[in-house]
Amino acid sequence: MLVDSQSDLPVFPHYSCASKHDSHGFLQAWFRMKSFLPDYMVSKVLLDSAHDAMPYYQYFKREGITPFIDLNGKGGRPPVYKNDFTIDKDGVPICPCGFRMRRDGVEVAKGRMKFKCPKISRKNGCISCTCETPCSDAKYGRTVHLVMNDNPRLFNNPPRSSKEWKLEYNARTSAERSNKREKLDFKLEDGRHRSTKMWYCRLYHILMLQHLDAWDLPPESPLKKLIMNAA
Repeated sequence: MLVDSQSDLPVFPHYSCASKHDSHGFLQAWFRMKSFLPDYMVSKVLLDSAHDAMPYYQYFKREGITPFIDLNGKGGRPPVYKNDFTIDKDGVPICPCGFRMRRDGVEVAKGRMKFKCPKISRKNGCISCTCETPCSDAKYGRTVHLVMNDNPRLFNNPPRSSKEWKLEYNARTSAERSNKREKLDFKLEDGRHRSTKMWYCRLYHILMLQHLDAWDLPPESPLKKLIMNAA
């Protein structure tokens, strides 16, 4: 089920066998949606770790869509980057002393993210590296640029270590809320149909009811209005 995370409303359903991997089922649902709803615009996709595969990132980048996909631990990561820096599970470089480097912005024109030494100190207007074993002679310490084209699966904008990424990804729970409405509130699984056609008929009726419910919602939350009037 493809769901609009802003409204918790279903966008496009697709039935598939339980034996089919989620990533394959998503592809079928996605491209069927594209053919049925060619004018529907998508700017972001929120997917779980079952969809953590390089072709997904490459496709979404080509389509101008920002992917928010949880990492699958089995997918691996480059053990060494830039000869002496390793990359952690969130795509953040680890300096030779074992510290996570601090994000220092994104250079969009160059397609890269900038990370700086985590041991930089600012005292009395002076900037210096406080590391006992500095890996650079530079006044600002070592700086590392991650080129997103090198590995779009790990190096993405915003990075997984950022608050922006986590805030966006938290909206993925909208799919669970939508599924709960269909399966429990509207009793989708109470059907005893044998054909896929009948299951689709039942499902589409439920989806229409979900949208009708949303149209009937008050423009303002009654609880919020009650609290504001009481204040």
